[in-house]
Amino acid sequence: MGAPFVTSQRLRFCDTDKLGHVNNAVYAVMYEAGRAELMDRVGLLSPEDSRGVVIARLELDFLREMNWPGEVSIESAVVRIGTKSMHVRQRLIVNGTVVSRGLSVLAVIDTNTRRAVPIEDGWRAKLDPWTVPDFDHQPAR
Repeated sequence: MGAPFVTSQRLRFCDTDKLGHVNNAVYAVMYEAGRAELMDRVGLLSPEDSRGVVIARLELDFLREMNWPGEVSIESAVVRIGTKSMHVRQRLIVNGTVVSRGLSVLAVIDTNTRRAVPIEDGWRAKLDPWTVPDFDHQPAR
């Protein structure tokens, strides 16, 4: 069992909407950045690999608004690895406050056939440092 993968993004003025807070669509972009950096860190986005990940499900809970300027910490943890998919829980944190929680279900596919394929033991081992089954119950870092 590991610890969440943590990265950060700067909020941009163009992320805001008429109400002056960061638009809800940007939350999904922040989560995508966190997932992509995690997958890249473990080498699962290699262009030479015939496997990739696609998002099969996305859940977002909006808890607080985000405002520009600022920086967002993105925590990502693998909470479950199945046969052909994995569940990734994430949190967006601004100034120590959790502003959103998300869940993504990522299917592993063969990029040539576009069909789901089993997750190999090598992928499981690479994800192990960021596998945190009880992530929902951990305090924000």
